Amino acid sequence: MAAAPWADEVYVLLEGLQHRGQESAGVAWVEDGEIKFSGGMGLVKDAIKEAPHKGPAIGHVRYSTSGGYARVQPVVTKKLALAFNGNIINFKFLEPSSRWDAEALIKSIINEKTKGLDLFEAARRVLERAKGSYSLVALAADGRVLVARDPWGFRPLAYRWPHVASETAALEDIGMTWEELEPNKLVMLEEGVPTKEAKISYDRRKAYCAFEYVYFQRPESYFNGVNVHVSRVRMGMILAEEKPADADVVLPVPDSGRSAAIGYSRRSGIPLDEGLVKNRYLGRSFIMPPGLREVIAMKKYGVVKEVVEGKRVVVVDDSIVRGTTMKRIVKLLKEKGAEEVHVRIASPPVRAPCYMGIDFPSREELVAAERGEEELSELWGADSVGYLSVEGLRRAIGLEELCVACFTDVYPFPISEEEVRSMLKAHKA
Repeated sequence: MAAAPWADEVYVLLEGLQHRGQESAGVAWVEDGEIKFSGGMGLVKDAIKEAPHKGPAIGHVRYSTSGGYARVQPVVTKKLALAFNGNIINFKFLEPSSRWDAEALIKSIINEKTKGLDLFEAARRVLERAKGSYSLVALAADGRVLVARDPWGFRPLAYRWPHVASETAALEDIGMTWEELEPNKLVMLEEGVPTKEAKISYDRRKAYCAFEYVYFQRPESYFNGVNVHVSRVRMGMILAEEKPADADVVLPVPDSGRSAAIGYSRRSGIPLDEGLVKNRYLGRSFIMPPGLREVIAMKKYGVVKEVVEGKRVVVVDDSIVRGTTMKRIVKLLKEKGAEEVHVRIASPPVRAPCYMGIDFPSREELVAAERGEEELSELWGADSVGYLSVEGLRRAIGLEELCVACFTDVYPFPISEEEVRSMLKAHKA
């Protein structure tokens, strides 16, 4: 998700955020007093056919957690466009006719405006009622831009006005310094300058998404002042303390497991090498629609035989959610002559659904929900499996105010069965 004075700048920002979503992409901009749009399914380079040097503009790359797998953001009307990163749990209660949360947000804002409210106050009232996670940008046909981050701070948002991006690294890509938008803040930009600011709701405790550090963000990005690579290296170091292994070589699962593998090697003293080779043209399997995940897992990695043959191997990955890939990796390593394969995961077992913007909404999909480390070792054909503890993850990130609900099954706020049913129905639509 991004905003900038010109649509072609948004295009560049979205390329820097492609790792966050690969299903669809879109750009909306102002032209002749109306909102124009270009976008579709696929990567930025394929989906966006037009990115004129006109503006202001907002854009989005989609990784779906609500609304099915064939939708595109920004959501656009003639006078308003909206893009957001997150998941609105109670979207059906905001706007019952909506099919998904982005649509519910824009419809609700428009409905509030029909009551005589200006755009800023209409958005504030809607977001005050929205339950869930979001970083958000909205564009009005008169060129005004709204920027918001939810009261809990689940999702990242960085800015150097008038530029806005979901990650700090994307702003650095275009030579920008940056600040992070505080949680619980709504900002109005007019001609690129902040003219209004307000709190969205009453103060709440913060709940920064731990999975942003574990997997989602680029290593050079910062989230709540913490560098992602540094936190992942610490995850690997603490993992080596908690789950040591007698081995000859440490292998990262590329690419997001690399930082943790560096930490594991550094703390354990076991040499680090590159034995798994990723096909870089297949994308990130975790953020792919279900039908493609298994296909990609089968084709995703090759193995350098000379690195693993006759060796006891520690393979370090950042996380395991569905277990789509790890069984295949262990099999490949042993086929190439590894004597032992010890799987080490630099985050805790994912045991519970996420309702705040990560796509694992049902326990049935989670390989570790009902299995311990020994059972997973048998399932994957590994010689041992070891996960980082929740306490170790907190130490590595260095923040207490984290959302770790997917690891603990303890959520920052109550979620009703009716809300869960609405989300799951929308997700399958």
